[in-house]
Amino acid sequence: MKRAILVSGKASLNQEIKSMLSLADYQLLATTDNGMEALRLTHRFEPDLIIMGWNLRGLSSSEVLQNLVVQHLCPIIVVLTQEEQHVLTEVINEDAHNVLLYPWRVHELIAAILLAEHRYTRETENSQQIQKLEEELKTRKLIFQAMLSLIQQRGFTEQSAYAALRKQAMSSRKSLRMVAQDVLKGLWVPEQVD
Repeated sequence: MKRAILVSGKASLNQEIKSMLSLADYQLLATTDNGMEALRLTHRFEPDLIIMGWNLRGLSSSEVLQNLVVQHLCPIIVVLTQEEQHVLTEVINEDAHNVLLYPWRVHELIAAILLAEHRYTRETENSQQIQKLEEELKTRKLIFQAMLSLIQQRGFTEQSAYAALRKQAMSSRKSLRMVAQDVLKGLWVPEQVD
C-alpha cells in the first residue's frame, strides 16, 4: 500500500479524503494544517502522494506548493473548495500535478490520484533524460576540446587525435571523457605525430 500525507485544515474535507484514500490503495501517514510542518513531514516520511488544501497555517499554501514542486519528491494534488476557486490559475501556474475541486465523487478523487502519479512519473523520466543528454553534451564538449588541443599543440589531425584518445581509453580502461580530462589537465599527452 502506498503512503500519503494530507495537508489541510478543513475537518470535513479531511474526513472525506481519509475515507476514500484506501480505495486508491493509499494509507494515510499524517495530517497537518501547518505549512512548515507539512514540509517536515514530507522529508520525514517520504510519502508517495501529498494532498493539500489551500488555507494553511504557518507558511502559505503557495510557498508550500512551490517548495514541494521544486523538491520533486512525490505527486501533489491540491484540493480547492468553491470559495477558493479564484486561486485555480495560481495553483496551475505553481505546477501542482493535479487540482481537484470540492465537492467531488469517489471516482474523481481516484482519477485525480492516477493522473497526478502519471504526470509525476513523466516529469521524473523527462528530468532524467535531460540530465543524461546534458552529461552526454558535456562529454562531447570535453572530447572536442581535448582533440582541439592535440590538433593545435601537437599537430594531430582530427582523426588521429580521436584515435589517440580512444586508444588511451581502451588501454587504460578509462572512459573517453576521463582521458579527455587528462589531456586538458596535462596529465597525459600522446606521442607526437610525425
